[in-house]
Amino acid sequence: MSSCKESNKSVGVANFLAWKKRTNLTLKEQEVIDYVQKKSAAPSDSQELAKHNKNEVRPLNILIESIKDSLIPYVAKLETAKEIYEKLIDLFSVSTAGEGILLKNELYKMKSTKKKV
Repeated sequence: MSSCKESNKSVGVANFLAWKKRTNLTLKEQEVIDYVQKKSAAPSDSQELAKHNKNEVRPLNILIESIKDSLIPYVAKLETAKEIYEKLIDLFSVSTAGEGILLKNELYKMKSTKKKV
């Protein structure tokens, strides 16, 4: 599996929506999106549990590789891909209209800065 391009890594709120879309597509492509979205208990059978734990590594790698090193401390103590994914969603998703307006203003400033260059 190739590493995520540095420019595609999440840096927080500024590129959260793009990060979420890219990450969801990668998780779907690797057929491991269920590990972050669905609520399923770990299997009780020891062989199935071992298989589940082995398969959990792929979505964990995808998520960790898709964020900047500065964000790792926020998720370092979490054990599952689902916990990490939900933590990142909670940290960076826009939850109020005020936050949405601030993000739109930032985007507008970015667009007008590019036109001047």
